Amino acid sequence: MKRCMVAGEAVVAVGIDYKYSLDFANRDLQKGNLEDDLERLRRKSALHKRSAERLREMLRKNGGIYIKLGQHLASLKYLLPDEWTTAMEPLQDRCTPSSIESIQALFLTDLGKPISSYFSSFELEPIGVASLAQVHRATLADGREVAVKIQHPALEEFSTVDIKTVAALTSFVAYVFPEFQFTWLSEEMQTSLPKELNFVFEAANAARVNANFQVARAEGSQSTIKVPDVIWAQKRVLVMEFMVGSRIDDLQYLKENNISVSEVSNEMARTFSQMIYKDGFVHCDPHPGNVMIRPTPAGSPSPRNFEIILLDHGLYRELTPEFRLDYAHLWTAIIASDVNEIKYRALKLGGTDAYKLFSCILTGRDWSVVQDAQLTKKTRNKDEMIRIADDAGGRIAEIADILAKVPRDLLLLFKTNDLLRALDEDLGADDGSQMRTFAVMGQYCAQAIYEADKGALRIQLETQKLTVSFLTSTLRSWLKAYCGYLYTTMTLDLFVWWIDLGQSDSLLYWLLDRVGQLLF
Repeated sequence: MKRCMVAGEAVVAVGIDYKYSLDFANRDLQKGNLEDDLERLRRKSALHKRSAERLREMLRKNGGIYIKLGQHLASLKYLLPDEWTTAMEPLQDRCTPSSIESIQALFLTDLGKPISSYFSSFELEPIGVASLAQVHRATLADGREVAVKIQHPALEEFSTVDIKTVAALTSFVAYVFPEFQFTWLSEEMQTSLPKELNFVFEAANAARVNANFQVARAEGSQSTIKVPDVIWAQKRVLVMEFMVGSRIDDLQYLKENNISVSEVSNEMARTFSQMIYKDGFVHCDPHPGNVMIRPTPAGSPSPRNFEIILLDHGLYRELTPEFRLDYAHLWTAIIASDVNEIKYRALKLGGTDAYKLFSCILTGRDWSVVQDAQLTKKTRNKDEMIRIADDAGGRIAEIADILAKVPRDLLLLFKTNDLLRALDEDLGADDGSQMRTFAVMGQYCAQAIYEADKGALRIQLETQKLTVSFLTSTLRSWLKAYCGYLYTTMTLDLFVWWIDLGQSDSLLYWLLDRVGQLLF
């Protein structure tokens, strides 16, 4: 009851602050007056900051699932005002560990035996502590080193009530302040958290994604991904293969091991493009704490001098073939700056006619960049990031409205995109990496669209009467699909080659660039 009251007081205080502060600003300040406009922005920024800090302290005090909620907010860097995501960042640091006594009690309650019955050695100090679980290093009786993920024991007592409390509070905010629709946060928690709190689901997800990459390798695709093998799993305890490495954003570690940040960025783009457009089974929490990297060990199938280790498989989303195809068409339209197609796909996929803002949320780029077909040609710079942050701060109600309308699958992809963009920036890769990422994704989109077209034609061939006119029409349709696929992939291949050539400081690039300037 106390936790509910703490949460309720904070949310009501934030809601009232927003309501009256914005009303006073609109009443006291004149629109169109430069000084008043600047003062309005200053007041709004201060409002965002104090509200976010007030909510953060409530989340920290309640702990557990509330910390998870704060981490989710911190990851939405291109969806929420900068003041909110910055205020929530401390919640991504090491959380408070559960006591070894409570961990021992959990083993006895859930498994009926003490820790010593399962491991020949078990380090009492956890090597990692997150909002839902902590990880200990241990050794099995056969000598294998393992990582033991153990859910915080207190979560079982509070999780159901906490989820309902968050749902009630977001519904209250939506009722009292209709312009601030954040019920999608609680809806996503109600869907995802029960599965995240059952490590049997996580073990199944890890096995499935590992199998997907094995199939891709068998089909000739190269991958740097390594998924630790799961030894065994129960609802609140998961034992997996222990791996030595470092966080993927540890720049000193990358430098010491001669690992290229550009190649790491490129491989992350390939990995998640395959998950989204080919497999339809997506890891939706790829923050740096869940992704490790290590030099390629002997016998590894990795084509690079490193392996990317994917951890924490609790939050996945399965995408339908129809959704994947629509999403591929949407990204293809954005990359090509096909405004009419963007409008159509934003309405079909996202349920919104605010296609410009929708595109900015999806890409993390200013609309002018999308409109001018500069997504694969122009790197996001500091000025653009400031414009995006300022725009988000002034349109929080519109953004909340879009997030309330979009399908939950798309909402998680928004989050995944944000996390991958943030990781790219943390890596500090070269200017071409951001553009190369969009090019890689465009190639996977083209492949997905072509495979869907082929599948539709195959069904027609199997179900329709084979006449000369039908076969001619089918051949024409296939040629159109194939030529479109070739054009897109070859154009993007040429673009990537041009980026690489430009970064090599070659004489050929200099000559071609000068010729282009003279001709155009």
